[in-house]
Amino acid sequence: MMTSRVVFFLSFVVLSVPLLASEPDFSGKVVGVADGDTITVLSGRTPVKIRLHGIDSPEGGQAFGAKAKAFTSDLVFGQVVTVHPYNLDRYGRTVAEITLADGRILNEELVGAGFAWWHPKYAPNDARLRALEKEAKEKTLGLWADANPIPPWEWRETMGVTLPPELASKNVGNRRSRIYHAPGCKIVFQMAARNRVPFDSEEAAKAAGYRPGKDCHKGL
Repeated sequence: MMTSRVVFFLSFVVLSVPLLASEPDFSGKVVGVADGDTITVLSGRTPVKIRLHGIDSPEGGQAFGAKAKAFTSDLVFGQVVTVHPYNLDRYGRTVAEITLADGRILNEELVGAGFAWWHPKYAPNDARLRALEKEAKEKTLGLWADANPIPPWEWRETMGVTLPPELASKNVGNRRSRIYHAPGCKIVFQMAARNRVPFDSEEAAKAAGYRPGKDCHKGL
């Protein structure tokens, strides 16, 4: 009796804990490109949706979203690639690194060309991606040519709401709270248009009697 209870308990534990071991590497033809960082690769005859590990490309509704997708398509669509899985994301997609036929890494190519951000939340120790993003930013490649590019994880939170061009690079104060926010801060997207007060600098905002918010200002 005791033995059966132990077996039941162990079975429950095994089924309740997510599998930590990743799937084995496989090679297959790319049959779909949803956006810059999501592709579909055949594993045998089974299509497997792949989310590229450690990076985040602009969404379709963002600036450079279409260019990021085109960049990925040009590199891999119809080609045979090797998939190195890490895990599954919450949507059931395989999170992986993709190696091209010539040995290049698709994840790195996107970041290096300025068509994806390195995502420190999911690849905090990836020095290669960090360095590639820094170089692309310094050279103003791809999305870094934009004066104030918005990371897709922030863009998704604001549901794609964009600021008028005259506010995009400004410090913006809230007329009601008398608090100002740094350029591109997501709080500004949620602020009623009638309450937005643009400032050319933090000094100008402070001179007008506004104080810095604690959301997008370093050191606060």
